[in-house]
Amino acid sequence: MKVLLVEDHRQYADLIQEKLASEFGFDVTVATDPTAAHGHLTAHRYDVVVVDVLYRKLSESYNQQREQARSSLSELRPFNISGLSTLREVATRSPETAMVVWTSGDPNRTLHIVMAHQTFRVRAFCSKESTYSDIATAINAAAERRPHVDVTLRPFLPRATLPPLGDVLFREVRWRAIWRALAAGSPEHEVTARMTNYEVQTVRKAMAPMAESLSILSPRLTSRRQPLNILSSYATFHWEFFLDRAVVEMFPHTSANSRS
Repeated sequence: MKVLLVEDHRQYADLIQEKLASEFGFDVTVATDPTAAHGHLTAHRYDVVVVDVLYRKLSESYNQQREQARSSLSELRPFNISGLSTLREVATRSPETAMVVWTSGDPNRTLHIVMAHQTFRVRAFCSKESTYSDIATAINAAAERRPHVDVTLRPFLPRATLPPLGDVLFREVRWRAIWRALAAGSPEHEVTARMTNYEVQTVRKAMAPMAESLSILSPRLTSRRQPLNILSSYATFHWEFFLDRAVVEMFPHTSANSRS
C-alpha cells in the first residue's frame, strides 16, 4: 500500500516511515508540509494520505505577520497553510485516495477536525499519542472506507445534528471578514471596521447574530458576555482556522474596498 505521510517533525516522521514499512509492509513517503505534499500528489498516486493538521514552522512564521496586521485584511495575505490544504487537494483531485487525519488532541485544532469530517468526508482519525499499530489500523480502515476514531480525538468530532460549519460561522459574507479581523487580534469595533472597510455600525449589528450562531457550535459560551468579547476570544484562540488559506478560499470575504 502506498502511503503519503505529511508531518513536519522529520525525525518522528522518519521513524514512523521505517516502522510502517518494516512491520506492516507499507510503502511510505514523507512530506514535511502541505507544499511538499502537493508536489508528491502531483507526481504520484497514493492509496492513503495521512495528514497532520498544523505545522509549527508555518504557524509561527505566519503569526508574526498576523500580529502586525491592524490596518487592512490585505495585510493578512497570503494566509496560513494547514493540513486542510492537503485534504482539499486530495478530495478535489484524487477522490479515490483515502485520508487519515493524524493530529494531537489540542483544542485549537477542533475546527480543523470538524471541517475535515464535514467537508472532506474524512472518517479515519488517529491521535499523535497512538502506537505504530494504531496508525496502521487507521490507515487500513481508511483504505477500506471504514470509520476509525481513536479515543483521544473522539470528543472533537461534530455531533450528527451540527449544521455545516460554513453555515454556522460564514453564513454571511461580512461575517467572514469580521471573523478574520478578530482572529488578527482586533480589540474594538472601530479597529474591525477599519480592517474590513465596513462601517462601524455594520460591524456592531453583525456581532449579536454571529454570537448567536456560534452558540450552536459551542453551547457552553455564555450569552451574558458581550458579543464582541465572546467572538474576539473565540477568533483569537482559533486564529489558525479563521486565517487558514483553504478556509479563506472556500469562504472568501468581500474585498477591502467594498462597503456594506
